[in-house]
Amino acid sequence: MSVRSARSTLTALLAGSALLLGACGKPPSHDECDALLDHYVELLVNSDRPGTNAAELHKLQTQARDKAKDDPEFRECSARVSRHAFDCAMSAPNADLLEQCLL
Repeated sequence: MSVRSARSTLTALLAGSALLLGACGKPPSHDECDALLDHYVELLVNSDRPGTNAAELHKLQTQARDKAKDDPEFRECSARVSRHAFDCAMSAPNADLLEQCLL
């Protein structure tokens, strides 16, 4: 999956998770939203490009964050993602489960 596809998928999931906003806990910070995107990219890379080295992973994460800065939906991450959904997503061992956390 490309960085663009990853960002688009995460954006759609963030929009869907807005319904969960009423859950308890402090919403994720901007830095935590960046960490969520990094985690998602890492899971996708581990699945789609096994053996990718740390430098290439970092490059892909940086590209995803740069593209996310221009995405109005991603900028709303803190308002759209509940603490519960964030915690679930950050503990997800694969991209499919992370996506389920954000639905």
